[in-house]
Amino acid sequence: MKNTHDTDDKLFGAWDSFAIIIGIVLGVGIFRVPAEVAQYLSTPKLIILAWFIGGVFSFLGAICYAELSSCFPKTGGDYVYLNKSYGGLVSFLYGWSNILVIRPGSIAAVSFIFAEHLASLFSLQAYMIKWLAVCLVLLLSLINGVRPSHGKYLQSVSSGLKAAALLAIIFFGALLPKGDIANFHSLKTSTNPSLLLSFGLALIPILWTYGGWQENTFLSGETKDAQRTVPKILLISIFFVTLAYMAVNLVYIYVFPVERIAASPLIASDLMQVLSGKWAKGILETLILVFAFGAVNGLIITSARITYAISKDNPIFGYLNKADNRFNAPYRSILVNAAWTIILIAWGSFNKLLFFTGTLVWLFFALVGIGIFILRRRFAGMERPYKIWGYPATPLVFTAVCVGLVISTVYSFPAQSIAGFLIMLSGVPAYIVSKKLAQNPSR
Repeated sequence: MKNTHDTDDKLFGAWDSFAIIIGIVLGVGIFRVPAEVAQYLSTPKLIILAWFIGGVFSFLGAICYAELSSCFPKTGGDYVYLNKSYGGLVSFLYGWSNILVIRPGSIAAVSFIFAEHLASLFSLQAYMIKWLAVCLVLLLSLINGVRPSHGKYLQSVSSGLKAAALLAIIFFGALLPKGDIANFHSLKTSTNPSLLLSFGLALIPILWTYGGWQENTFLSGETKDAQRTVPKILLISIFFVTLAYMAVNLVYIYVFPVERIAASPLIASDLMQVLSGKWAKGILETLILVFAFGAVNGLIITSARITYAISKDNPIFGYLNKADNRFNAPYRSILVNAAWTIILIAWGSFNKLLFFTGTLVWLFFALVGIGIFILRRRFAGMERPYKIWGYPATPLVFTAVCVGLVISTVYSFPAQSIAGFLIMLSGVPAYIVSKKLAQNPSR
């Protein structure tokens, strides 16, 4: 990929940046997570408040990342910020964890969801699911590796369809004569012993559903006028997503009592049954296909940029530090990520790896938050096209929540958390080898 300030050579514009975030954040979680949230918070007001707080937290994070992306508009996102804050080892471990497990595991997981619903829609045999998942990864990886402009167009179309589908659900759901406004006036109180604990438990799946709000920062080096475009789109996107998620949950509560939502793991299926009757199953599966397709395509686009960024600084990944001169795409990184994703799909236990590394996601978020204070001091004279609103309170709150989630996860799942840390620390020997290669390039 070319290092240039000529915006004509940049692949992504403002709409592409928006489509990346929308395509990844608006995933299948909104079809499943509301039922789990209702199990922890049994009153409508608390449920809506929890989704609002999830959006506020994501917005605070977006405010922090807006400053970082405007100061360091380079491909790689978190990898770049961690490298500037802590140096090579921490950023390497971040990249190592993402390359090895987190990113390909996420792509594999969503690819499985796509394949399962495609098989169900067309009544295919169960053994076809893995093959369908592999074909999806190969197809989108080849498109983005060889013709990245086609990949971004696919992302734009799928994101537009997602937004239209959610708006349709909100509109038609709100007009349903079978809905009942009385559902919002439930007098039932939470059955959990601690309201604070219940809220914390509910926020975990909610924040997972909001996950991906910072994805356009990984493309900063390829975005036109990145110093202004990336921060602006960060804030606009999370605002849109928060409104959409709150509106969908309002529709769920309008149509069904909270007790019904909590008892139905496929609440979206129940809603579609009310909306479209006998066509519900096919319509819902088609929607999920669109949502999963966009998420996989978006993750492939951004994941390759992490791999590309780490390869530029570490000779051990030197083979990946190459972009096609004609199409200006990190095609080697894309194809290597695809290969590793396919291995995880074939192995079939990628979900365990994702669970093991869940702690790492919040750990690196916390490190980025702390890094803001380090960078403010280290680059005190740097021009900041975008400055964090409410500094230092905003990054402090963002970091504190991330640290709290790390502690909560380690306390609740110590074995899995230790396994995640071991996976991360396995990158230390690789980093040492990479540094030795850098010092002795002829060897």
